[in-house]
Amino acid sequence: MTSDNIVDSFMDIIHKVEVESEQIEDEVFMARDTDHRAFLRRVGTTRKSVINLMRLLGGKADVLKGFTKRCNENYKMTPRVDIGLYLGDIQDHVVTGMNNLNHCERMLGRAHTNYLAQLSVDSNIQSNEMNKKLKTVTVIASIIVPLNVISSVFGMNVPIPWEGSGTLLPFGLILAVMGFIVLILLCVSRWQRWI
Repeated sequence: MTSDNIVDSFMDIIHKVEVESEQIEDEVFMARDTDHRAFLRRVGTTRKSVINLMRLLGGKADVLKGFTKRCNENYKMTPRVDIGLYLGDIQDHVVTGMNNLNHCERMLGRAHTNYLAQLSVDSNIQSNEMNKKLKTVTVIASIIVPLNVISSVFGMNVPIPWEGSGTLLPFGLILAVMGFIVLILLCVSRWQRWI
């Protein structure tokens, strides 16, 4: 297997990684909440592939450059200049592959950051919705607690004012006070924009 075939086999793998990176970048804003683990795993796996390929191709361009230079300088060693051109072509392929891998790494890093930011925004939206619901529940509880105190005071076995009057006026008065308290608390809640 010649070195050109080896570099070309890298190019096929690099092309597959580029396609995967572009798909990830396109899907980053369309991913649903239910598949965030699979999406993050996919990003991580692709980034791992990119880094492994970068590690394998890392120093090859410099080695080929030095070898090409020596082949061109030592004409006695290599009687044909075609070898220098051939090695230069291979070096160009390696440099192109490294540039493509660097671009893929930047795309994947951006996609990863964007996806995590999207998850953070979604989490904040859900948190805000939950806070609104809890605020409503708190307002309702704040209205019910004073009513509970009033009804429990008059529900005990203690003498009640106007107990011997024989009319329902004291009962109606207690209900009216409770209704007035509810109305005041609802107005305050609405004024403070709690509900």
